Amino acid sequence: MKKSIIFFVLAVLTIAFTTSCNKDDDNKIDTEKPQIDASIANSSPNNGSVFHFGEALPVKLRLTDNQGLAAFSIEIHNNFDGHSHSTEDNEDEHEAEEHEHHHEEGEDGDAFYYTKDYDIPDNNSEFVVDIAIPLPEKSADGDNYAGGKYHFMLTVTDKAGFSTFKAWEIEILTKE
Repeated sequence: MKKSIIFFVLAVLTIAFTTSCNKDDDNKIDTEKPQIDASIANSSPNNGSVFHFGEALPVKLRLTDNQGLAAFSIEIHNNFDGHSHSTEDNEDEHEAEEHEHHHEEGEDGDAFYYTKDYDIPDNNSEFVVDIAIPLPEKSADGDNYAGGKYHFMLTVTDKAGFSTFKAWEIEILTKE
């Protein structure tokens, strides 16, 4: 009988210890921001990349997070005024910036503007963005888009709500 009681007490303590460890793992608070990896093979865009209206802008980047990705968004807007979205030194600067670039006109047409949100399926901790964004030659009102310097910006958000932002300086030119 004594052995049965000792065995029972040990079994209860083992179950209690195992359950408490599992709860700690499940309730671990996510404090890490997701990452944007532009060093994968054939990554695009890169700073200084040149694209053309009437073609597609390929996007290939790897997104990662320690617990799970939720979504990403892409914005392309003109940089005719030479402003900056530096993401090398301080990625948090973007949160305070609010710009309305898409209403500006360039010397040879309307400024191109693109924005789109994408969901990341299945709570993945790694996701490779591999899409092509069409760059039309003309705006909805029939005007040509202005070639020149543009910013390509990507923001990734994880399941905990943390986000990371990265911007690239690119050129989108008209075909000659």
